[in-house]
Amino acid sequence: MSTKKLSISKQIFSVTEICKMLQLSRSRYYQLLELGFFPKPLHDERSKRPYYDLKLQQKCLEARQSGVGVDGSFMLFYSPRKKETKPRVSKTVKLTDLMCHEFTETLNSMGLICTGKEVSSALSEIYPDGTEGQDQGVIIRELYRHLKQMK
Repeated sequence: MSTKKLSISKQIFSVTEICKMLQLSRSRYYQLLELGFFPKPLHDERSKRPYYDLKLQQKCLEARQSGVGVDGSFMLFYSPRKKETKPRVSKTVKLTDLMCHEFTETLNSMGLICTGKEVSSALSEIYPDGTEGQDQGVIIRELYRHLKQMK
């Protein structure tokens, strides 16, 4: 009994998949389709959904790579944008930083000169489980007392 590996390749492609392959937005794809640059998709008889078979998919890719459409027109494409990867900062970190900044400003306006780092460490000492549910006035009073004793 021999076991053969089946090489299954996809036979049909949705418009969304074609757009990803072509590195185009759906709106730009439909603009170029309307101009005749790309071949018209086939349509499923039951659902009326457009799709591309392997032959049409290859024509779309060739048109995109060469810049010559199926109708013979020329098109220049910009290079696809590279997505910038920004480091993810959780909302709780942003919220904590914002709260520390506000507390620092309030304490400075009260005449106690301190930095955000000092406020942050004081908060973690006074409230190791976090400040959720605490009144801001009480938090500021406790911070003021704590930082005043430290200085």
